[in-house]
Amino acid sequence: MFDVAVVGTGPAGATAALTLARRGLRVALVEKETLPRYKTCGGGLVARARALLPPGVDPLIERSCSRAELHLLDADQHYRAEREPPEPPIVAMTMRDRLDHALAMAAAAAGAELRAPCRATGVTHEPDHVRLETDGGPIAARFLIAADGATGSVARLAGWGDGRRLIPALEYEVKADDATFEQFTRVARFDVGVVPYGYGWVFPKDAHLSVGVLTTRRGAVDLHRSLAEYMRVIGLEPRSLERHGYVIPIRPRRGPLARERVLLVGDAAGLADPVTAEGISLAAQSGVLAAEAIIAAEAAGLDPERVRARYHAALRPLLAELRVARALARLLYDHPRVRTWVFRRVGQRLVEAITDVFMGSRTYRGSVAGLAAALVFPSSTRS
Repeated sequence: MFDVAVVGTGPAGATAALTLARRGLRVALVEKETLPRYKTCGGGLVARARALLPPGVDPLIERSCSRAELHLLDADQHYRAEREPPEPPIVAMTMRDRLDHALAMAAAAAGAELRAPCRATGVTHEPDHVRLETDGGPIAARFLIAADGATGSVARLAGWGDGRRLIPALEYEVKADDATFEQFTRVARFDVGVVPYGYGWVFPKDAHLSVGVLTTRRGAVDLHRSLAEYMRVIGLEPRSLERHGYVIPIRPRRGPLARERVLLVGDAAGLADPVTAEGISLAAQSGVLAAEAIIAAEAAGLDPERVRARYHAALRPLLAELRVARALARLLYDHPRVRTWVFRRVGQRLVEAITDVFMGSRTYRGSVAGLAAALVFPSSTRS
């Protein structure tokens, strides 16, 4: 009998397992793939995410970007955000296979029992525990944390419907000639106005570029065509490329994110940022919150009602933040004319606000009043 079984070794699951194991709880960390395993992701580790992860991930950083640029290509507007030391970089670049493997190893070193490859096939709610069926045999645990990502099955097996909004993304890992590569290595680049209802990005890695596009309108956009056009517009001619498609949840599941003895975290819960589609920081944050809810109930005999109540209370500020972010995302991606007008009046302020969210020093909710005032009274609220 484990105290907690965690399914998924991404930032949500591994961070939860690490937090629990460090407190001496008996943890089973279950991963369906053999580690390290490839994970499709832009690999941008924003400062607020890096602050939640153990120091052991630092050697995995391939490139750090203290400067980020936002281009509104359909309106010929450009904005830059920069952070100088001692502030951390805005975005640090890594590969998810190496990052997730390091996080899983950190959890195992802290005492979690890592089972990989081991695929979850069923969930049964018992009076005093959860029975997790796997292709390696059953696992009994007082609690189960579902951290198996956007396409994982544990939430469904545990009785949840969905309700998440999954948006498509397409990423190319691009190798280019030295001159072209050098041109894109200094900044994290974001481009709005070339992909309908979404944006494109260029993230520089150690020896290649992560170039991608996403749209918030599933089924309405040919992402392959959009990505080809995006690379043409920014002048990027690849020597070779690898294609990877995936989905990102930008709306949480309907209903509570904890039921019985099961807690949902990360993409399995639908906790990606609707404005930027960044998910690592919210995955790690929710993993920590789920673990802390269980730890806090340890003195009361790991009472499931207390665990659920504490987790739901801890999630309220995060869910409120995501509601504001969804409204901002609709403005940015669904209404190009309004977006152009807003950026002409408060573009730099808005870019700085989003950057501060990346840094973890500000929230969308905390930025709305100031941005609204700047829109109404631009001459009296200059940054």
